[in-house]
Amino acid sequence: MKRIIVLALTISALLAFGNTHDASAQRRYVEHSEVDGVIIEYRWANSNWLDSDSPLELRLRIRNRNRHAVSVSYFIDFYMGPKLMESSDLTELCILSRRSKTGRLNGMYYQSGMLSNEEIESEEFSWEIRDLEIEEVDGCN
Repeated sequence: MKRIIVLALTISALLAFGNTHDASAQRRYVEHSEVDGVIIEYRWANSNWLDSDSPLELRLRIRNRNRHAVSVSYFIDFYMGPKLMESSDLTELCILSRRSKTGRLNGMYYQSGMLSNEEIESEEFSWEIRDLEIEEVDGCN
């Protein structure tokens, strides 16, 4: 009986936690663009999944649909209105044929050091991928 109560409470807590996130902290990746057989998707998530007030971070997933490996490089820019607020360092990846790289595991997460969660969730905020380069390569190291 105790196990059933504990299980019910755990499920209830998970459901309640799942409903506290707003749309900007979506769980699923959304397609941003497709270039040369490479699909770029994104999602916003809290940097600490246990703390819904932790800073939001942009996480990318890049999928290579080609029959060859690709080298991908880019910068991420954060804007408030027309003003550039921050730029990431250069991100460089190699993705094998028909594979993908995702978010935190591959260093594809971007957090603002200047903007609050409220500013990121505002209508004025936007982000873009700058200097995107995709090149066919023989393989990845």
